[in-house]
Amino acid sequence: MKSSFFSSPGWQILVQTDIMTKMILMSLFAVSVVCIAIIVYKFIAFRKQTKQMQDLLRQLRTLRQFTDLVSVSKEFKETVGGKLLVENLSELRAMLDRAKKDGGTTGTVLTDKDFEDLEIFSEKLSGSLLLEEEVYLPVLGSCAAVGPLIGLFGTIWGLIHAFLDISQQQSTDIATVAPGIAEALITTLGGLIVAIPAMVAFHYFSNELRKLEFQLGDVSDKFLALAKQAFVK
Repeated sequence: MKSSFFSSPGWQILVQTDIMTKMILMSLFAVSVVCIAIIVYKFIAFRKQTKQMQDLLRQLRTLRQFTDLVSVSKEFKETVGGKLLVENLSELRAMLDRAKKDGGTTGTVLTDKDFEDLEIFSEKLSGSLLLEEEVYLPVLGSCAAVGPLIGLFGTIWGLIHAFLDISQQQSTDIATVAPGIAEALITTLGGLIVAIPAMVAFHYFSNELRKLEFQLGDVSDKFLALAKQAFVK
């Protein structure tokens, strides 16, 4: 099997390529390894995250009292939705402390202005958490865009050398033209092999990120509704 691979026409074409083409193919191979690592990592992360968010939202739908929200936030504190709850609760606690210091009646009542500030804080926090989850996705997008261009560069480079060989040998028969053209096109193939999976993965993960955005919105809405019920009079 191994010997047949190294004696195959495809391998022979790779061996015969010049140093520039080999460098281009090696760079595409390195990019493909990076893309595969990112795809596997993000797929596992998003799959785990989806299950956690579904469990969190399922519990939030059953809550009727604000006090129950604290225990849920502790249970899911390591998840994205749990982090949103924990940070929101921390900000709410700080607001209540400030209200108490400013001479509020009991320190357990928020004004309409305080609640608006809490809504803004929750919205900004959701955006910040989404940016954290977006990590590595720009790399996939860049690889999907740049991969074919690198392959095209290698193709043009190979075609130039192929035509130079044709002019030197002064022959245009298929036996003379085919090897050079094949060497040139192999970099295009490499670029597409990198770009297609990266593009598919980029759009898939972008869609998962949009789902997460809506789920975080649901978590934030539930928190704000219970907070308003408990602290805005």
